[in-house]
Amino acid sequence: MGVSEKTIYRMLNDNQFPFAVKIGGQWRFRADSVDRWISGQVGAEQPRKDVDYGVTVTGAIMNGSVLYRIHGRNRDEALDELLFTLPRTGSFNPTDCKYSILEREALVPSSLAGVASMAPSLYHPVFIERSLIILAFLEQPMDFKALDGLAAQIIFLVLPANSQELAILRSRVQRLLMEPDFVETIMQQPPRRKVIELIGEAEEKLFPVRRSNGGERSRK
Repeated sequence: MGVSEKTIYRMLNDNQFPFAVKIGGQWRFRADSVDRWISGQVGAEQPRKDVDYGVTVTGAIMNGSVLYRIHGRNRDEALDELLFTLPRTGSFNPTDCKYSILEREALVPSSLAGVASMAPSLYHPVFIERSLIILAFLEQPMDFKALDGLAAQIIFLVLPANSQELAILRSRVQRLLMEPDFVETIMQQPPRRKVIELIGEAEEKLFPVRRSNGGERSRK
């Protein structure tokens, strides 16, 4: 990697290696995972160093967008339309981002019960300046090769600033999608303001803020 041992320990403490495991006081790495991770950094925008552990789906959607009547005959074309809406700033490359997303989808399709929760692959990560989510409603249900055989009607596309925020946002989205009433309401394609209100209310209920012993607020 061309960095010092001290830098490696700092990166470990900052959870920048998603594949590192500490066993018996020693850090262990799979060599093939290291190789893939290094290859994925080439040409990819570097992740933001500071991690927002309080990142929410509501905030990420406000950073991103809510889109309606997404066209396309298949998953690839729908992704093209979503990524086209992003500003062409910095080193962000929509083609690299699309390939990374499809690489992850090739392992196992994210679509279940008509909702696809898509994100870049950690083997070839693509990061942006700040985490965002694009919530997209498809004009027509599409075959996303879902394990349950149901056509996708909605896409939650998570584009992260770093691997930690990706993990947090994916967990939050997946938990939201476990609520049948929430999914049923979202399927009705309410207006953007209502969508954000619904997600905000659901997150407050599912992820309540608690106070630590020192009186500071933290999230469960």
